[in-house]
Amino acid sequence: IDLSLTAIGDLLQAMCGRSLAQVGLPEPAVVHDLPGNALLNRETSYDEEILSTVVAEREPTLTDDQRVAYEGISNRMASGEGGIVFLDAPGGTGKTYLLNLLLAKVRS
Repeated sequence: IDLSLTAIGDLLQAMCGRSLAQVGLPEPAVVHDLPGNALLNRETSYDEEILSTVVAEREPTLTDDQRVAYEGISNRMASGEGGIVFLDAPGGTGKTYLLNLLLAKVRS
């Protein structure tokens, strides 16, 4: 049952950022590092110090429109409000740059 709980916990975390306890399930007695979790392991293995530097360097480079979106999304995350946000803009306007900066901020 521990392997099942570990797999379910990994999926919950990857898909919706929630833990087993948050959905009313017990934690596994023994935590297993499942071999199929290479993507999850890669996505959660990062240097927080480097990401903090990236955030500090890139925040000042945002355009006015990017800054409005960045601050709005950051405030929602900080308050725990959450929600769904759509970024709709023509190609070349910096959507990917903005998303990468938001990810660096969350992970740092």
